[in-house]
Amino acid sequence: MAAALALATAPAWAQAVPQTVQLTSGLNTGGTSLLDGFGRTDPGLSIIQYARYSQLDAIKDSDGDDSPLFRDPRIRSSLLLTQFAYATPYTLGQGRLGLTVLLPLVNLDAGFAGSSPVRLRDNGFGLGDITFGPYLQMMPVMRGGRPVFTQRFELDAIAPVGKFDRDRDLNQSSGAWSVVPNWAFTVLPTPQWEISARRLNYVYNFRADKASNPPPVPGFVFRNGKAGDAAWLNFATSYALSPSFRLGLSGYYLRQLRDNQTNGQRVADTKQTQFYLGPGGSWQFDRRNILNATFYAPIEVKNTASGHNVNFQYIHVF
Repeated sequence: MAAALALATAPAWAQAVPQTVQLTSGLNTGGTSLLDGFGRTDPGLSIIQYARYSQLDAIKDSDGDDSPLFRDPRIRSSLLLTQFAYATPYTLGQGRLGLTVLLPLVNLDAGFAGSSPVRLRDNGFGLGDITFGPYLQMMPVMRGGRPVFTQRFELDAIAPVGKFDRDRDLNQSSGAWSVVPNWAFTVLPTPQWEISARRLNYVYNFRADKASNPPPVPGFVFRNGKAGDAAWLNFATSYALSPSFRLGLSGYYLRQLRDNQTNGQRVADTKQTQFYLGPGGSWQFDRRNILNATFYAPIEVKNTASGHNVNFQYIHVF
């Protein structure tokens, strides 16, 4: 899951309609990757611990170029996320019904050169927005005594309960509810080789009645904002070098489908693009403990901050 960054990527006072909101915080961009279509198919609790660190050193405009408004930006974000996934005793068709809750703790630390025309103030450390929802983990499709395909369907909601300060530019919370339906799957063409998509995602953002440090434009009064909906894909492929160790490639691609809105009016050229790619690995200690690690480098970024990030995922099954 990515850290919460509500970034102003263009001078709000220079636009006909100022930008006041961006895509919701807490989207799972690259947080999960290898073998992600698999999940618990018997009743019980699984706990997944994520740790992610991002070093963002550029803020991109709508053309993907460094914005001249921000000189030498250094935005560091650290995320510690705990996910509880409970597989219930109930089934639906060939799938196991479950419930999941994700609790994020986010630390934001921003710095800019003294001569930077615009600086962004962070909101320090605090709770991020909470994600929760039901899922349906399907039983693996078996061929020749081994799994060849598995999938999971999920419908999540993101509740804007995280830390928020109207006078800060970078907040843990987005300030708005979001709904995120998604589909995860893993294909195993051979016993050693896997291809995963975690996930095919879509996010719909509801209207927010608060914004991070609205611009002081003469005559402008903020009433509400609405981030445009978006779709994205987390993808990975890996090869088993041993029964317990895998190496592969992981990435994610996000495309915002509609521009953001302020006071019901469209803000032109505010759609985000994020394309990241990097190596990944998975180490299975035993049948109850797995550690995944991925490193992401930016390939294409528009209308948001850009930089390298590293993600760790530890899975424990009770």
